[in-house]
Amino acid sequence: MNDHCVRKKLKNSQCDNCAACCPADAVTFGYLDVKIDNDRCFQCGNCLFVCPSDAIEHIPVRERSYNNNGQLVIEKKETPASAEELLVWHRQYHIRGMQIAEPEVDNWLPVLADLNLRLKALGEPIWQLAIIPPPPVDTGKRFALFRQKTISSGLNTGRARTGLNERKKLWPDDSWFDVRPDTENCILCTACVAVCQEGAITIADNQFTVDKTKCSGCMSCRDVCFPKAIDVIPQAEKNSQPVRYAYFDAHCSSCHLPFMSWQPGQTLCPVCRSRKEKGWL
Repeated sequence: MNDHCVRKKLKNSQCDNCAACCPADAVTFGYLDVKIDNDRCFQCGNCLFVCPSDAIEHIPVRERSYNNNGQLVIEKKETPASAEELLVWHRQYHIRGMQIAEPEVDNWLPVLADLNLRLKALGEPIWQLAIIPPPPVDTGKRFALFRQKTISSGLNTGRARTGLNERKKLWPDDSWFDVRPDTENCILCTACVAVCQEGAITIADNQFTVDKTKCSGCMSCRDVCFPKAIDVIPQAEKNSQPVRYAYFDAHCSSCHLPFMSWQPGQTLCPVCRSRKEKGWL
């Protein structure tokens, strides 16, 4: 993990995308640190497609084969791609289906189902499945008597772009996360704005604005919010538009400092209001 990792920047970070998708439980978290156990990791590459900050290094992106009909071709045993990776293939290579050799179909069906649910939510064409016979056995050499022949000639090969930021570039008008401020508890301290490296949250001109198309799901805004007044929910949305919440400029009658308020006519800032509720004013 390089220093872009949000776990290395924020002591309260709860980002666990890499660990949640790791089938080998190779990722562990420490104080301001993340480690990948190389003895456990078999370099499936799933973590590369869910990292919000492109922090994962030294894991190669798997090369996959596809034909000129816009189908990924799976003829031999290989680690199934994640739905996050296939979403990239959908836009980067305009893939719209899969050809899978008969023995491998069961391994890929859950991923294909997950992908099609996401594509349906975005109003995109779902992928079709074609089941093909297994490739013949290569008996050309005695020591490789039961080796399957290599992938058929005439196929293209490629690698998908990694990272949630790259996926955002391929889907610029759509969003993958819903950022929800709780205006009942938010004190407009602007910590979420300061920590958001993608500029998904802005506070200016009496508008609290959330642009969900910019959100990479790092959860930093949620992690630094001490009133716990903002949440980030995985949710795909087609043609996502910025959401704006109005706030008002105010002046505290107790400490005489300016502050921002969700309600007009407020005369006490959040700090003085809390002190008053505790009987300190």
